[in-house]
Amino acid sequence: MTRRTPPTAQQWYDETRARIAATGYRPAPWTGWPTWPFEGEVTQRGLQPPVAERPRGGEGGGDCFICAAAADPGSDYVVWRDDVAMLGQPQEDVALPFVAFLMPRRHADLSGLQPGEAARMGELMPLVERAVTDTLDVPRVQVLRYGDGEEHLHWWVLARPTGVAQLRGSFLPMWDDLLPARPREGSRADLLAVARRLAELAGGEVHEEARIEQA
Repeated sequence: MTRRTPPTAQQWYDETRARIAATGYRPAPWTGWPTWPFEGEVTQRGLQPPVAERPRGGEGGGDCFICAAAADPGSDYVVWRDDVAMLGQPQEDVALPFVAFLMPRRHADLSGLQPGEAARMGELMPLVERAVTDTLDVPRVQVLRYGDGEEHLHWWVLARPTGVAQLRGSFLPMWDDLLPARPREGSRADLLAVARRLAELAGGEVHEEARIEQA
């Protein structure tokens, strides 16, 4: 059997542009969803051709703000850590009850995790959700990874308030960008409460007010 050669990025673009010219863009299905954050017409942007990939932040481990924050005992970026992983607070203020990053302590992307690191991250994901739902009035968490901004792996962990059905699903990060931000001291206090519960479930240390406290 002859194996098909996958298309290059340029071939994918050319084929997709030809389909756009023939049939147009597909109608956006989510404009009718109750979770869609906007009213009114949405205009599709034109598809741009492939360009050279731009470097990601901290590429190769150099000038990585995540590594720098993890190594700084006075930084408030990390709220929990063990020998392998850490939980960090976003630098920007947030609107949702819970937004955090689950990251390896070592500078690594997803495909660069060692087997033990990958196993520990897999163990921690359900424990983080349990810590969040045990502590805050949220039904579950969303776990997302994009990987196009910073090279250092960071899983987004987000949660909406229980019963706020308009925030369900894939637009939750968008709602967090649109809603007014919470006071940082409140969101940090909630994140630290989750970190303490995570330490009970998974071990590790809670980083609180520029000091490390043993769990």
